[in-house]
Amino acid sequence: MTRSVRILAFLLVTTFGAYGCMKAPSTPSTAAIQNTKLEKLEEEYRSAITTREQLRQKLLAAEQDAAAQKKALAEANSAAAAERDALKAEVKARTGERDALQGQYDTFRKTLRDMIGTADTAVIKLNLPAHTESAARSLSDRN
Repeated sequence: MTRSVRILAFLLVTTFGAYGCMKAPSTPSTAAIQNTKLEKLEEEYRSAITTREQLRQKLLAAEQDAAAQKKALAEANSAAAAERDALKAEVKARTGERDALQGQYDTFRKTLRDMIGTADTAVIKLNLPAHTESAARSLSDRN
């Protein structure tokens, strides 16, 4: 091999080596990978913040709804207690009226019995014949 072939081979190898070094590598660098990861993490962080805010708003709405329901329940309980007290008073009044009427009825019955006893005693004192069914029918027919 001659010297010119050696020089030509050297130049050819050097040219290809310089071309290979100048060519960009096919795999991304670590900085590019980290930038991609950083962008992805920032996007996830933004979506997490948005989700957190939405959940806070839902929680606030649920708390307000629960407070409104507690208030409505308290109002319903107080209304029910007032109605219950009114009904108790009415039952007590009606019970008193019933007892008074029962007393009047018992007094009326006792008075009637006393009057019947007095009438029977008067009839016995007069020595009138005892009434029979026919006499009672004739009296009722007259009236």
